[in-house]
Amino acid sequence: MIIAVDLENKFTTFGVYSSEKSKNLKLISRFSLKTDTSKSTDELALLLKLMLVDREISLKNIKSIIISCVVPDMVPVYTEISKKLIGKAPIFVSAGVKTGLNVKCENPKEVGSDRVARAVSATHKYEKNLLIISASSITTIDFVNERREFIGGLIIPGIDLWQKSLFKETSKLPKVEIINTDKVLGNSTIRAMQSGLYYGYKNSIMGILEDIFKEYKLDKSEIKIILTGMYADFLLEDNASKFIYEENLALDGLKIIYEKNLK
Repeated sequence: MIIAVDLENKFTTFGVYSSEKSKNLKLISRFSLKTDTSKSTDELALLLKLMLVDREISLKNIKSIIISCVVPDMVPVYTEISKKLIGKAPIFVSAGVKTGLNVKCENPKEVGSDRVARAVSATHKYEKNLLIISASSITTIDFVNERREFIGGLIIPGIDLWQKSLFKETSKLPKVEIINTDKVLGNSTIRAMQSGLYYGYKNSIMGILEDIFKEYKLDKSEIKIILTGMYADFLLEDNASKFIYEENLALDGLKIIYEKNLK
């Protein structure tokens, strides 16, 4: 068994992969914890241990831990956690780790390991040109061509950060629930804010996709759009036929990277 860890700014997602019933590693359990830099190594190690015990997963069966981390302060923390739980340091997706991906950016080392993991997973499953959308607190859209070349992407605030800025940067606007709305125009302040968040976020993504198609002269029929992330539902509502939803895209990418480096 291995544990794949997708450590992002808001949540840390864990995937336990086992090869007990097949030659290939398969996802047998998935769970998340809030990313909390205030918690000690001991606290986080105990939480992780309890989550595994609750799922009847024995630490003695865990062979390795592989991590994508975009929160630098958590690197030493999870290094110690790995040593405490399985007796050795984890594998971090970073320079020197084989991915099978050709990152064509100005400085490949600057590309987040989360984006790399998602791209590895997507290119492993699909052969066409790919646009990969991660609809999380930090939303990314990346373009990977059919030759597994990571061309680049863009990074924008997630819908929850839009919500937070409306509430924190104004004197009178309240904090509202983020929901799908069926009317563009709201007939109250709260409904107007909810509509603005939903349609503003959704249409910004769709507009950016159109700009990418135009700039790179991409044939829409020859490209697959892969969608993942906690806010994917806001984009799937009216566009389910355009997107391929992959809940475990980053975790599967980490599993694939682990297997590549075994070889």
